[in-house]
Parts: sequence; structure tokens; C-alpha cells
Amino acid sequence: MDAIDEDAVRTVRGLTGVQRVESLGPTEREALRARGTPGSAENRGIAEVLSRSRILCLFKDVRFRPPPEPTLLLVDDSGAVLGRELVAGDRPPADRRVAYLGKDFVLYAGARPRGAYHFLLPAVRFPELEAMSRLVRVVSASPDTPQDEYLRARFGVPPSPEFASVLVGYDVRNP
Repeated sequence: MDAIDEDAVRTVRGLTGVQRVESLGPTEREALRARGTPGSAENRGIAEVLSRSRILCLFKDVRFRPPPEPTLLLVDDSGAVLGRELVAGDRPPADRRVAYLGKDFVLYAGARPRGAYHFLLPAVRFPELEAMSRLVRVVSASPDTPQDEYLRARFGVPPSPEFASVLVGYDVRNP
């Protein structure tokens, strides 16, 4: 780990609710790829994190900040968003009629899917590392359950609903 990664780890460790931060190497990357779960939700965020040159895994508790943007979308085959999660402090777009699916997910009224539709877990910004001038293409994502279980076992974090893992990937800007 170089000084840039050490700064990134220090920044993430300093965030409220972060219990542990680990840097992932090639072995962990391959294990995560092997444990991806095809299913009803496409975890595009994990694919984007794994495409970055450096990856951190953080384990967080409920005090960690909410995500800066939705972590779950309903999209059609063309990529059009048919519905989305509402994150803390978020409201549905004022110019769209919506139907609530639970308290924190909205479907856009009148949206006509082109082809099939599915749930998508997108890559999400990670503002605290985006603010570091040497880091570029910063993204975060929540791993699928088998990936989370692997990370917990790998780093000795007990299986508990008190903690959740988040992966953050980034590249380093050349000087």
C-alpha cells in the first residue's frame, strides 16, 4: 500500500460509522468475481468497482451516512429508469407522477418499459474520496450476499445485521 492508499484508508476510517477498512488484492478480487450472483437484480456497481485499479472494503454500522444517490433502480432493456429508491432527504421528481412501492421506492406513473425490466444496483458516488485530488473514477457499491459473506470471513467480521460491507474502487491520477 502506497501513501495515496494510506490517505484513502485514513479518510474512510475517519468517517462516522466505519468500523473497519481493508485494502483488497488480486485474490480477493477473483473471489468476489466468482461469488457474484446472477438473479433478479443486476449488480452493476460491483462490476464497476472491480474494474478500478484499487479497491477498499469498509464495514459500516447504522451511524454511517446515507448514500448520496439511489442504490436501487428499476430499469428496462433500453436503460430507461422506471422507478427508484428514495434515499434519506430525497423526494420524487416534482415533474413526475409516482406510485409508492413501500415507503422508500417510487415507480414513475405512465412509464412504458421497452422490453423486459429488472432491478439494477448502480455504482454510487463516494464523495469523501472524490474530494482527494489524486483519486479519479471513484465509485462504491454493496456486494451481493455471497460476496459479503466471503468478505466477512476473509477479514474476521462476524455475521451480524449490525454491520454491512461496502466496496469502494478508484484509480490514481498521474502527477
